Amino acid sequence: MNAEFWVAFGTGIVAAIALITSLAGAAKARVKTIEDAYITRYWQILDRFPADALVAQDGTGCAGEELKAVRLYLRLCEDELELRQLGWVGNDTWRQWRPGIQAQLNQWPVAGEWAPIRDSQRAPHQFTLLRQLDTNPDYDPYRPRRYIGRLTRKWRGL
Repeated sequence: MNAEFWVAFGTGIVAAIALITSLAGAAKARVKTIEDAYITRYWQILDRFPADALVAQDGTGCAGEELKAVRLYLRLCEDELELRQLGWVGNDTWRQWRPGIQAQLNQWPVAGEWAPIRDSQRAPHQFTLLRQLDTNPDYDPYRPRRYIGRLTRKWRGL
């Protein structure tokens, strides 16, 4: 084998490494962008909660826009669990989100709206992941695909 072959081979190796590095960076950036969008959405919804809820005090009840905000919060949580299931929420972020979600499910005003949903009296075919999280404190919906497993987890920072 001559020098031309080795130069071409080396160039191909360098190009492959550059491509893999680029793909890994793009995947991490996508995960971060999604996480940031959901954090922004969280704060927008929280801004609509009753004032007492923002200092962890129990109130009397919610109606109108405040009730809508509580329901939007529950939908946001289910969406976050779905994103985690798909691998679009990293481990570090999940370790922060999970206890926050679990805490909110047990605090007013979310707890009052969550109880009939949790017990399947309302929306029995929705919020399935959120129900699992509520019954199992260590629940993590993320399951890597076998054929890409470790490599994908490293690329996405999971």
